Amino acid sequence: AEETDDINPPLVATASAQDETTSFDPRFTLRCNFSHRNRDDPIVYPGVKDATHRHDFFGNRSTKYNSTYNSLLQAGTTCVNSADKAAYWTPTVRWNGTNLTAKWGLFYYRAGGKDQKTVKPFPAGLKIVTNTHVTWRCGSGSAQTSPPTQCSEGTLIVNIAAPDCSNGKRDSTDHRSHMAYAVEQADGSTRVCPATHPIPVPALNWSVYFPIPTTPGKVTLSSGGASTMHGDFFNAWKQTTLEYLVRHCINEFTTPEAMPECK
Repeated sequence: AEETDDINPPLVATASAQDETTSFDPRFTLRCNFSHRNRDDPIVYPGVKDATHRHDFFGNRSTKYNSTYNSLLQAGTTCVNSADKAAYWTPTVRWNGTNLTAKWGLFYYRAGGKDQKTVKPFPAGLKIVTNTHVTWRCGSGSAQTSPPTQCSEGTLIVNIAAPDCSNGKRDSTDHRSHMAYAVEQADGSTRVCPATHPIPVPALNWSVYFPIPTTPGKVTLSSGGASTMHGDFFNAWKQTTLEYLVRHCINEFTTPEAMPECK
């Protein structure tokens, strides 16, 4: 179903079938609209203004070079759940050299094939940077590692999957090594966290939707070519709400029919 500005219920946004990797992966989904754009990165260059390429920010309305966990908690959000003060960002996407502004982003918090009862909430203030596990597609197309050069329906989507296993730390020197991806098992359907990062956390995936012309074009980014796409996440949820959602929609999940607000 096509997303509209009227989200009901306000807790989560229901995703279209094309965005669901599996109908049985326990999860909750949020819609967060585009907020703003600047050259800041409070994870990689904290305290340094205009230190990097342009980023597009979703969720927290205040994200800038000197943002902290506490400052984010005090700000507003573009997410349908007002308890989600987290900051999400990516490089600015361009089509034939022209900056695109996203219609919205859908943010999925999933079990990700791990034992759903073991998944823990992200700790307050967790920082994640990922530049792998990126795919692109047209609105009704299949996922590819390279962006399409034409979308007849006029919608371009980029999907970013963040690592979903933690070593217990909230950050690391490279902003990456404290997190790892769960490892697919021999059955092809279950995943297990590696011994180096034994704590299972939600598999955070985000899909960002861009309106584009229906004529041919080329995707580039403020950071360079399409291959430089990356995603950043700074957890500033109201922690009690995040804990409730992980418990109710992932740990205790039974079927989508039993928990419609978690779809």
